[in-house]
Amino acid sequence: MKTDHKFLIIDDNEVDQLVTQQLLKKDLGAVDVAQAGNGIEAMQWIRDQKSNLPDSLVILLDVRMPLMDGFQFLDAFESLNEDVKKMTKIIMLSSTLDPRDIEQAEAHKNVIQLFSKPLPVKELQALI
Repeated sequence: MKTDHKFLIIDDNEVDQLVTQQLLKKDLGAVDVAQAGNGIEAMQWIRDQKSNLPDSLVILLDVRMPLMDGFQFLDAFESLNEDVKKMTKIIMLSSTLDPRDIEQAEAHKNVIQLFSKPLPVKELQALI
């Protein structure tokens, strides 16, 4: 199955980035996958892509990262243009499912789900 979504993986762990990218390619046929090592890089990527953003962007966002973690990224994401926010779906990923992280993710209006790593592709597919 091929997907028309563009994916942005935001994760400081290069192994997790690679595993997630391979799962997307193998199970969803995703060919358009970008990566950022933290929230700051991700915000810069989104700003740089402004005129080239796809109709559907799926962000796979790690919770714990240096410089700008997932929740700080969500705060910065709020400053973006409404059109960008409307075409973006954010799924958070975490190695540890701290109840506080779950509660905070579920309460955030731009997060549609929090998954434990590795990415459960079938569940992701149902959301996008």
